[in-house]
Amino acid sequence: MNWKEYEKEIYDYFKEQYPDAEITLDAKKEGLFSKVKRQIDILIEQYVAGNRIVIAIDGKYFNKKVDVKAVESYISMLEDIGAHKGLLISKEGFTEAAYNRAHFGSTEIELEVLNFKNLYAFQSHGAIPYSGTNGALIPSPFGWVVDGQTTPAWLATLYQQGRTLDEAMKVREFMYVQFWDRRKDDDSLEDLLKFQEERFREVDSECNIEFLPTISRKDVQTKLRVARIKNYPTPEYTGFVEFDEFIFFCVMFSPENRSKSNIRKLENIMKAVLPIKVTHENTNKSKHSDAVNGAGV
Repeated sequence: MNWKEYEKEIYDYFKEQYPDAEITLDAKKEGLFSKVKRQIDILIEQYVAGNRIVIAIDGKYFNKKVDVKAVESYISMLEDIGAHKGLLISKEGFTEAAYNRAHFGSTEIELEVLNFKNLYAFQSHGAIPYSGTNGALIPSPFGWVVDGQTTPAWLATLYQQGRTLDEAMKVREFMYVQFWDRRKDDDSLEDLLKFQEERFREVDSECNIEFLPTISRKDVQTKLRVARIKNYPTPEYTGFVEFDEFIFFCVMFSPENRSKSNIRKLENIMKAVLPIKVTHENTNKSKHSDAVNGAGV
């Protein structure tokens, strides 16, 4: 495979992943600051909820790992073209410094780095976790996957592409999804928050709980909470969306130096999640989602 075939394979993959988007191979876009044409290997432009989203993808066909200077140069280019998201793909991987620079910077742009061999593990799809007759359509955050394996503690998990759930839990960077059924006692979001706070304080009477500014939706109430609890591996971030029949919540654990980027991913889920009704025979309902659970992709 030469570099042209390398870029074409990446292009074909994302063409399939984003069938409704405008995708250009070897695009040219004028820089907002440089005022010169910038070359982009693959440019994806798509309208989401009336907003134009720009994703730039660059394939590095190097015979060695991509270094931190290349990542910094790419970040500058993303800012210059006004991209919302960027993906840097390398044939031979990335140095540790390059990986850290991609993920731990202060930029508002969502930047992911990916080894070419893991390209086909990169997901842009979503899943439909459900409990009883309640279901929700959720997207995969950029660069993450949705794992539909259920347990009594969650209906689905989310973590970085290329990792297993065990690996994600070891590095303490993952999310899980759960529902709270409102129909039995007409519970509100405030009722759920109070119940969970009581549980937190049973574990740590001095735990710190605060609510962060977050996205708003016209159709439903949303909240974003962070709880710092003794003996928890990281702060626990939880996004809540209050639908008519159930409260959707997504719990995230994240290292502090990646929390800013990961909170944006959590908020993207909160903004996009939609309730659906699931119909099946012999449904056993459970208030706390521990009876009929599952997830479909």
